[in-house]
Amino acid sequence: MRRSGWAVCGILAGVITLAASGLALGQEQDFVGREGSVGSFERVDPVLNDDVNDSVIPIGQDWYLFGEPDRRGVYGWIDGGFIGNFASPASKFNGPYNSVDRANEAMMNQTYLIAEQTLPSDGSAGIGARADLLYGEDFPNATSTGWEVNPSRQGNWNSGEFYGLAMPQLYAEAGREDLSVKFGHFYTIVGYEGVPAVGNFFYMKSYSYQFAGPFTHWGGLANWRPSDNVEVNGGLVNGWNNLASAYTNANFLGRVRIKNDDNSLASTFAIISGNEADDFSPLFQPAPVLEAANRTRYSLLFEVRPADNWEYVFHQWYGAQAHGLNDGSTAIWTGIDQYLYWSASKTWKWGARFEWFDDIDGTRVGLNRPSNPNHVPLPGNYFSLTLGPNWVPTGNVLVRPAFRWDFFSGRSGVNPFNDGVSTNQTMLGFDAIQKF
Repeated sequence: MRRSGWAVCGILAGVITLAASGLALGQEQDFVGREGSVGSFERVDPVLNDDVNDSVIPIGQDWYLFGEPDRRGVYGWIDGGFIGNFASPASKFNGPYNSVDRANEAMMNQTYLIAEQTLPSDGSAGIGARADLLYGEDFPNATSTGWEVNPSRQGNWNSGEFYGLAMPQLYAEAGREDLSVKFGHFYTIVGYEGVPAVGNFFYMKSYSYQFAGPFTHWGGLANWRPSDNVEVNGGLVNGWNNLASAYTNANFLGRVRIKNDDNSLASTFAIISGNEADDFSPLFQPAPVLEAANRTRYSLLFEVRPADNWEYVFHQWYGAQAHGLNDGSTAIWTGIDQYLYWSASKTWKWGARFEWFDDIDGTRVGLNRPSNPNHVPLPGNYFSLTLGPNWVPTGNVLVRPAFRWDFFSGRSGVNPFNDGVSTNQTMLGFDAIQKF
């Protein structure tokens, strides 16, 4: 199954290479937030749909396999990489991770395809739509119950645990750029990192991305921009990663973002709250009585850009599940992520991330693939430091090498790394994204 995933990637890469042959490499341009540079990889962040990563992730590209999109188009990317784990765990899992989780073997994480029609950019009203397809090792975090995953666990889209297909977005929207509403299936607006590879600075994902909140929703979401400095989102969705479940009711999903005129200071608050199934995993024991109960997660972001080539991001978040423990009490998880970015040149940008995740009751960290032995419950404090650059050799290619060190301080005597042996792990890895 794993070989077949790389075979698909190889075929697509060959097609893309042929399509790109004869095209000139992109010319180096000014950096930090300018098209075609390392300072701006994705014009509209696919996760938050705001300016959080505009000065970090590069935008634009030199060529398009299906023609350059205007209001409508088809485009995508291929992302694959390798993580060297110094401990060489026998299971080949990087501890309790559920994303970029395989140790010392090549991974094809995403073959990603988007077909979309955007809203008019001239201020007039119109209709838009978007559909995303993802194939690769990242598929579990892009699936939802009642769509790719059957609530009965029978007849799922995918039979294997390593490579699979997901459709994380499928929605229609109507309105103008300053006032619109979307209905269907879309990425969450809560958090900082997200599923699409092009929306993240680091290849290795944060704990808060992997375990703290939802990835996708089904429902409706309105977007209102009363001024250039304020953006408001609000709507109702069917819970976390869920189309159909007997234990989920309508959840409120909302977000407010405020920034100054030059976007050098900004803050975002996002929240989701409503009933969800209180049992996260059958592996968590002793299990609570399965029922619907309130689950709430909020995310608070502060962004500071003191100069054109520096950016600092502070992300504090909190999650709680009522009746999440077998005694009827509330399960809680919380933490802080911090990011520092520096644009060193026209094609190089450096980043650092330090995070703390407190899985107080052990209900979240370790929600991962079935064969991973490092699973819930693993209560305790998780810390990680990630360092590395982004390199953009051409407008269509991004390379992301990084060093990462994880450390754990636990409460139960069970260690999450090297298959239960260690309280820490050290990794060195990289990936490459080919946009088409």
